[in-house]
Parts: sequence; C-alpha cells; structure tokens
Amino acid sequence: MKKRRKEYLVRRHPQRREKTPVLKTYVMIVRADEPIVSYETVSKQSLSYTRPIIVLGHMKVKVNDELMSLSPDLFGSCVPHTSRERRDHEVDKVHYHFVASREEMERDMANHKFIEAGQFKGNLYGTSIASVREVAESGRHCILDVSANAIQRLQVAELYPIAIFVRPKGIEQIRESNKRFTDLQINQEYQKFLKLEAEYSEHFTAVVEGDTLQEITDRVNEVIQEQSGSEIWVATQDAS
Repeated sequence: MKKRRKEYLVRRHPQRREKTPVLKTYVMIVRADEPIVSYETVSKQSLSYTRPIIVLGHMKVKVNDELMSLSPDLFGSCVPHTSRERRDHEVDKVHYHFVASREEMERDMANHKFIEAGQFKGNLYGTSIASVREVAESGRHCILDVSANAIQRLQVAELYPIAIFVRPKGIEQIRESNKRFTDLQINQEYQKFLKLEAEYSEHFTAVVEGDTLQEITDRVNEVIQEQSGSEIWVATQDAS
C-alpha cells in the first residue's frame, strides 16, 4: 500500500552503518480519508559525509541553479564520466572524467559504479558514485540533476541523499512557468509529476510547495538545513 506524505514531512534515510540504539517510529498512512497507523524500525547512525541533494518535480532545474548560486562553499556538482574522446580545449577530471574506452565504461556500468548513465550521439555519459562521494567527502552538498531511480542507487552505495519533491500547486502554475508549452504539453507535465510522486513518495525526504521560485527555493533550502545534522535515523529490518 502506497504511503502518501504531507507537505514538508521528513523521511529519515540511512547513512553509513553502525550499531546504535533502535526504536520504532510510527507513520501515518492516509487511505480513503481514513488514517491507519503503521510503523517501521529505525536506528540512529552517525554521518561521515555531507549528504547529496536530489530535487525532483516542478522547476527542479531552476531550483538547482538557485541553490548553486547561494554558496559555492556549501553546494557543488560532480564531474561526469564519458566514453568520448577529449577535445582540445577540455581538461580531464575538470570538464569530464574521460574513460579510456567504451568497453571500460560499460564494465563499470554493469558493476553498478554509476548512479545514472546513458548514451548520446553514440557516446556514453554518466554520473559515478565515486564522483558524488568526492564532493560529499569535501564537506559540500553534491547537487544532482538525475532521475528518481538514482535515490535508491545512492542508498545502496551508502550515500543517502536528501531527496526533495517540488509539488506543483496545479496546472496553472506549470503554465505560468512554461509559457511556450501547449495545453497538451502542460497536461503531460502535470500528469508526469503526479505519477512521479505516486511511485516514489516513500523515497522522498520531503515534499514542498510554493507560489514563486524564490519561495520554493527557500523551502528546499530549509529542508536541506534541517537534514544536515551529524546523525540520522535509519530504517532497518525488524527482527521481532
């Protein structure tokens, strides 16, 4: 049964694993206007890095740009990998990590070393776990422009992100921020966001809304600050 979370409801995600106290936290599940109380077992764990940031939903690219402009010391981006050849003006590990061969990158993809990868004009491009970890261990939040699937891939790598979904207030808000969209495109965008929230809500750290880009960015930044402590509660298997 899908969990539907309130705006600004924070979900605790795991970090590096250590044996610590365990408790059961109760979660309210809303179904057909009738609340049902469920629970999951969690344990407190210490953080050893700065958590990556994944913003999803309405105006995510603009929100990412706003966050990057706030403080280069607090927010950063990782260097992607590619199988294509380096161009004359490009510097390895600055513009891209240039992989020696396509075959090597395909092996790394098969060995789950990338949180996301794909092909463009015959060349492979991807965001590696190692690149994200490098930024995270430098003390900065690594801002990632990735799909929702990357949340779980980072969790498996023990680089658990702060995943924030920006919920549009309605079709008219999408229309206002995408003035060149047709009515069909606006409706498709809205339906895409509804589907994204329905399928991945249990993996979101928080869901936020806002009337303007500034208001949305402020709320996203508030969630990031709230989730940037030295400890976190981690969902664990209930042995009982």
